This record gives sequence, C-alpha cells and structure tokens, in this order.
Amino acid sequence: IPIEKIPDFAKLRERNEYFVEEELVDIAKSMRTSRIVRNFLKENLPFDASMQKLADDLFSNKEFEEKILNTFDDNFTVKQNANPELKGLYASLRDTESNLKQKVQELMNSPEFQKHLQENIYTLRDDRIVFQVKASSKSKVGGIVHDVSATNVPVNNKIRELKSKIYAEIIRILTVLSNEVRLFMDDLIKTEHLLAQIDFHFAKARYAVKIQAVEPGVNRDKSIKIDLMRHPLLIGRVEKIVENDFEIGKDYKSIIITGSNTGGKTVALKTVGLFILMMKSGMFLPCAEAHIYPFEKILADIGDEQSILQNLSTFSSHMTNVIDILEIADSETFVLIDELCAGTDP
Repeated sequence: IPIEKIPDFAKLRERNEYFVEEELVDIAKSMRTSRIVRNFLKENLPFDASMQKLADDLFSNKEFEEKILNTFDDNFTVKQNANPELKGLYASLRDTESNLKQKVQELMNSPEFQKHLQENIYTLRDDRIVFQVKASSKSKVGGIVHDVSATNVPVNNKIRELKSKIYAEIIRILTVLSNEVRLFMDDLIKTEHLLAQIDFHFAKARYAVKIQAVEPGVNRDKSIKIDLMRHPLLIGRVEKIVENDFEIGKDYKSIIITGSNTGGKTVALKTVGLFILMMKSGMFLPCAEAHIYPFEKILADIGDEQSILQNLSTFSSHMTNVIDILEIADSETFVLIDELCAGTDP
C-alpha cells in the first residue's frame, strides 16, 4: 500500500505561528498519500469490503496539495517564482547584484580609487562588499566605516533592502499556506488516524503471509482449541520450534502445566495469551488451526523467576498480583499464572 510518512497533525494544530517549509511539504505529501491510497483501495477492494468505509472517509484536495508542492523546490526552499511579487523581487536583486559587481569592477580598475586602498582586493562583511581603505584616506572615500579600517559601496544598501523584502514575502507566503492548512486541519487529523488503521490492517496481512499464519475461528462458547501453535517471537529466531496443542473450556476450565526447567511451560502460557490478543486485534495466528473465544480480559502474573536470591518478597509480590487478578476477574476473563509458588517453600 502506497503510504509515506505522515506528520502528527494534532501537534501541528497546537502551533500558533506559521508552519515552516518542510512541515508544509510534509502536509502536502500526506494529502497526496491520502488521495493515492483512496484510489488504490477503490481499485483493489470489493465493493462491500469492510475497509471500503475507511477509504471513503479519506480526505484529499489535489488542487491545494499541488499548490503547496509547486511553491517549494526539492530543498524545501520557496521557489523564486512562487508568485509574481517574489519573482519581481528576485529579478531586482539579480539586477542590483549585477550592478554592484560592475561598480566594484570599475573601482578596482580605477587608479584614482586604488591609491586609497591598503590592498587592491575586497571582502564580504555582513553581506556587504568591503574595501580596505588607508586610514589617511578614509575622509576621501565615501561609505560606511567598518572596524575603523574599511568602506562599502552604497549599492550594498539596496541589496540588503531587497533581501529583507524577499524574506518578508517568503514569511507571508508561509503564513497564507499555513492558514489554508488550518481550514482542513480536522479532516487531516481524521485522515491521519484512518491511514494508521489502514496501514495496520495491511501490516497484519503482510505479517500473516510472512509467518505462514492461518485465520482463527471465533468460538461462541468460552473455549479454546489450538493445534500446533508456535510463539510468534520464536519464528525466524529458533531453527526448530516445538509446536504445542492446547485446549480448554469444554471438559475443564483450568489447567496446571508441569515439567522440568527449560521445558517450555512459560512459552506455552504466553503463546495462548498472545493468541487470544492477536485474534482480538484481527491478526492471523501461526498454527495449523485455531478456534478461540474472544475473552474481554486477559490477566497475567508471569514472573520468569530465574534468580537464586528468591525470597519472601518475591512470593509476596506474586500474591499481591493474584489478589488483584481475583478482584478484577469475572466470567469473561482468561487468567495466566506462572511460577505461583516461586520464592517460598510450598
């Protein structure tokens, strides 16, 4: 799915000042993404697909999107011809700079002017052309004194004035665009959330293909039956994963898993809990087959205790968690407890 980076529009809405160049470009790109994604989904989804509603609600405004993108170049700089006013200012600046270069060249070639210079060179200071004039000649050469030792050409002042006007016009352009963006801010925030949902759905699909997962069945009775389940985090990390079957809810409502250390008890517990949550999130599961009831609450006290320093405080911590679970749990709850008696003599 053609989704690019999307800015955090909620944060942008809190801003009172204008948006800077890169932010405006990101906003335009997000509008373009929204438009492309909507077209992509309409072309590829069946008419009655549940995701079609998400596609229908995506906001786009191609005219405004192109208006922003046409204002900036690839370096996020306002183009010199962004509007007639700016284009005219840049033309005046180029002409004035050309006149300045010509004036400097004339001065450099003038024997009358050269005799007042310490050296026949010029430098730039504060964006001004500066000559090093002899102290004895400072009253004989017109200009502004810098550090008591140099002078400038009057054309510099016009260049500074033009650059100031250009800066002011750029700020005005950014402000106008920012104010237009704010007119659509609610739609943009909604679209940000919709694109996140759509991206999540496609991520789940890509992940399902990658781990060779299957679509779980949803049980109406409070039962779970999973064949050959694999913990998702072990896939791609462990060469040969031990696959487990698990069943609960029909003939019995509780199970005690026993066995030696490193026997996979905790992994089995975590896999079952994770599978319920993955199913509730609309994810496919890495197993041969699964039929799961979507319990409203998944409560767990999983200690992973491996320390030889287990003591009463460890046991007390487990008991506190179990008390909390008992207070929260109801008939719509699935509970996982690991190493219940860790830290004490049973």
